[in-house]
Amino acid sequence: MDLTTLDLKVLKIALKLNTSSPAAISLHTQLPESRVSESLKRLGIGHGSDLDRRKLTEAALKWLERSRAFEEVSRSLSWELFEIMVARMLEETGLKVYRNITVTSDHKRAQLDILALKGDVVYLIECKRWMRSLSGSLALNEARKLKARMNLFCRALIGLLGSGDVTHYIIPILVSPYTSPAISEVFITPLRALNSLLAEHPLTLPSPPVNKLKLGRKLEPQLLKSSKVKVGH
Repeated sequence: MDLTTLDLKVLKIALKLNTSSPAAISLHTQLPESRVSESLKRLGIGHGSDLDRRKLTEAALKWLERSRAFEEVSRSLSWELFEIMVARMLEETGLKVYRNITVTSDHKRAQLDILALKGDVVYLIECKRWMRSLSGSLALNEARKLKARMNLFCRALIGLLGSGDVTHYIIPILVSPYTSPAISEVFITPLRALNSLLAEHPLTLPSPPVNKLKLGRKLEPQLLKSSKVKVGH
């Protein structure tokens, strides 16, 4: 998709408003509805009362591929679309991706934004679409929260699969538009560096944050429907 200046203007407003309504976009861009409709069609978004968030996210990814403007694209996304875009980036690397994971163990419950699975590697990803830098005490606080969720997830897996000799690598990652790559209790990465981190083999990454977990059997996607680890959608 070759984005024109007009298409990009329409896309930014569509993302900002989380809408594909030509009337709403026309009001904010001062463009005729007919031109907005044509642009939405070129973008592959379509228009109408039912917003297709996946198509909107695909258009944002095309913009990202063309411009590599990670911060600008992120600014244009709602928190939900930012999370969906991160999930799509993970899928494009060959990972099996799940969103809105509920983990239950020891009468405690936690939510995970994204779980990505490939073989014996499990990524637990928290998306923070903040327009301020994720750094200092703020980053450390969010890292501790994610580590606590990871620990609960690991206990839930042991309860589900038992302990044994099947090794899994659990990798917790905080993703944000504005942050510098860092390693604390979890991996902290800006969106632009996410794919580079995913390309690293777990054995080349520091442990911790990588958690090497010995389970009784392999974690299969169908097991993510149990009462201990449940996929939202």
